[in-house]
Amino acid sequence: MSLLDQCDKKNIHNRNIDISTYSWDADHVLVVGELKEQRYVGFINGFGEQITPGVYHHMRIELLIDTGTKTIEDVVVTLPRVPRGDCPAMATSLDRIKGMDITRGFSSRIRKMVGGNKGCVHLNTLLLAMTPAAVQGAWINIAWLREEPVRPDPQTGSHLVDSCWAWRKDGPLVAELGIKVDK
Repeated sequence: MSLLDQCDKKNIHNRNIDISTYSWDADHVLVVGELKEQRYVGFINGFGEQITPGVYHHMRIELLIDTGTKTIEDVVVTLPRVPRGDCPAMATSLDRIKGMDITRGFSSRIRKMVGGNKGCVHLNTLLLAMTPAAVQGAWINIAWLREEPVRPDPQTGSHLVDSCWAWRKDGPLVAELGIKVDK
């Protein structure tokens, strides 16, 4: 029996992240991510403020990605709903990622660049969820626009090595693609 099946508590909070990838042209995809967070109960917070149920975070990031280089060519951040008055200042916090590639080491570079008090944890969470989807979307865009099957080339696939069990450096997928890895 799952833990949720055993739970008789009221649902008090929900965070949804939705990511969609759109074909822009033969060389680009547009990746759109939205984070919506909702409270289902009211309470008084630690500042003595009355907090009512409803959506309190709604954020959207749009990334224009070059499918060949996996480079972020443009980024647009919109914040339809944020809980604090100073949160809208974060709408430009990701402007610095223009020109970055989303290959190996991207997550670490983002944490250094806009992590902690240099950025918004919610925007960073959304951005980091979007990048694997962007890579998948780039591959799909390349494949569906061609008439012949496209096999991932070793250079493109190399940044996925050790990103999960299927892509482990000593596994059959990496060997089959002929990806060279440092031992």
